[in-house]
Amino acid sequence: MTTLLRYSLTCLVALLATGCGGSSSSSSSSAERTINSAPAQAAFFDTDGTLVSRIQFQYPDELTIDAQLQTAGADMLWDTEDDTSHPYLECLYMSAPTPLLRYPDLYFLGMGRSPTGSIGLAIHGIPNSGPIKCPVRSGRRLHQESGYAGNLFMPDLSDNYNYSVSAELEHFGGAATEVLSYEFVGLDTTVAEVLELAEFEVFGLDISSVDEPERPIIVDHTQITTVIYDAEQRPLSIDLIADSPWTVVLDEYCTDGNTIAIDIKLLRGCSSARETRSYRYLDDSVEQDVQRYNGSHPADIYTSTASRLASSVIMHSGTVEAAPTSGAGYTSYPFNESGQVTATVSNSYGDDRVWGTEDDLHIAFDTYHYGDNGKLSEVRRATQKIQAYDYYQNGKLKQVDVFDSQAGIPAQRTLVSYRNGSPAQITLQGRVEDPDDGYVLQTRIVIDFAPSEEGLAAFFSPIALFPEMPPGVDDLMKFQPIR
Repeated sequence: MTTLLRYSLTCLVALLATGCGGSSSSSSSSAERTINSAPAQAAFFDTDGTLVSRIQFQYPDELTIDAQLQTAGADMLWDTEDDTSHPYLECLYMSAPTPLLRYPDLYFLGMGRSPTGSIGLAIHGIPNSGPIKCPVRSGRRLHQESGYAGNLFMPDLSDNYNYSVSAELEHFGGAATEVLSYEFVGLDTTVAEVLELAEFEVFGLDISSVDEPERPIIVDHTQITTVIYDAEQRPLSIDLIADSPWTVVLDEYCTDGNTIAIDIKLLRGCSSARETRSYRYLDDSVEQDVQRYNGSHPADIYTSTASRLASSVIMHSGTVEAAPTSGAGYTSYPFNESGQVTATVSNSYGDDRVWGTEDDLHIAFDTYHYGDNGKLSEVRRATQKIQAYDYYQNGKLKQVDVFDSQAGIPAQRTLVSYRNGSPAQITLQGRVEDPDDGYVLQTRIVIDFAPSEEGLAAFFSPIALFPEMPPGVDDLMKFQPIR
């Protein structure tokens, strides 16, 4: 998922600059296209159309980004005594030839793999790979981020907290070590409180009985990431280690315990304390081994292979003992003559358990369609259209619609306008019920952009405005989970 997110940011820049099209395998050239504008202010509206909060972005110097959040307060009126104003985001950079490694945070990654843990993350609005929101900037390395988390549409009716992330990076030739230290203020939701919200039963487990009910699900922690590179600066190994009070708990419970029960009842997997990855690069394929841990003790090794064929990329997963291609299924990504991925296909053999026979199954979950101009026009899931793209005559992205089970009116619409070729305003609309007409689109977010001397290589926003883009061929051939 993180690989696809990285590509979606790259392709989004291309979408806003010229309209994403052409060869997706040349993603490096797309990354060089930059947006010469930056967010200036963002406005957030509730379902009644009332402005409830706004963010002001400032850039006091070339190494700092400040964003201030203002809310209307409980009376929902601006310029009254209960208005609030406090820091929403601060990004501090240092001049450096290479950006921060920005690998996913194993602490959150382990929670995202647990159904109950993912509920805990969703409660607090934390992505599965961690809360980092500051953008990657050319010639700079992020070394500190301070942020606020809360509901921007109902700021006075939801829990909120502050967090800070400080980073240190040591880079010596073929090795780099990154240390990320997280601190949280005002975040004390417990294991028991999350499990009360998990209204389901898993494998007959009594999730109401937990050994650590009062332990906070998210605590201050540190992640150490060590990367070894080859001569071409490709990772040969990545070692992710998360150190927190939860590390001791996982060591105690995971060595001889029921890992499924622990995964559900402790809201995180046993490998949340450590995970190592190693890579082998062949002519047209890349192999990845993932060493999982029970606490800090080595457990299973899983292997995956990505291979580029003449017209598709295929991905196999399995165990080291059985080889990655021995499994019952694999995922394939066919691409067209322009190198654009046209589908995500699940492949499996049938009852005869033999490949290449009549009962093999090939199911295209998502298909990506391109217009005569080579630009992405639709994304379909099975037979249902889930995304639609429209462009101005000059080829720049104009509108993105996201559909769900409701036919006709999209669930979400994003509109883009430009100034001198760079984004001037992005508007996000959401579908709401209308008693007379069924459903209507209502403005929920408006972000205004100001001209910027710096071209931001990766567009950034307080929250996601665009759906995930199709994967790129080159990025499918890279397992490295760079955010």
